[in-house]
Amino acid sequence: MPEAVISDTSPLQYLHQLGQLHLLPHFYHQVIMPPTVERELAVGRSLGIELPTLATFPWLRVRAPALPRP
Repeated sequence: MPEAVISDTSPLQYLHQLGQLHLLPHFYHQVIMPPTVERELAVGRSLGIELPTLATFPWLRVRAPALPRP
């Protein structure tokens, strides 16, 4: 099983809306998302879209991408 996977907004949104977001930690120990995804989820929640609250999922982490080395 891979230790971690990087996700964008769509899989998190649709799995949450289907009530299946809890399945991700069965396949990955950790799900990583860029800060942009965190902002997109917050904006969607502010518009009334049913989206996950990240603090309730300890296996979901926000991590900024590393800058490429010159």
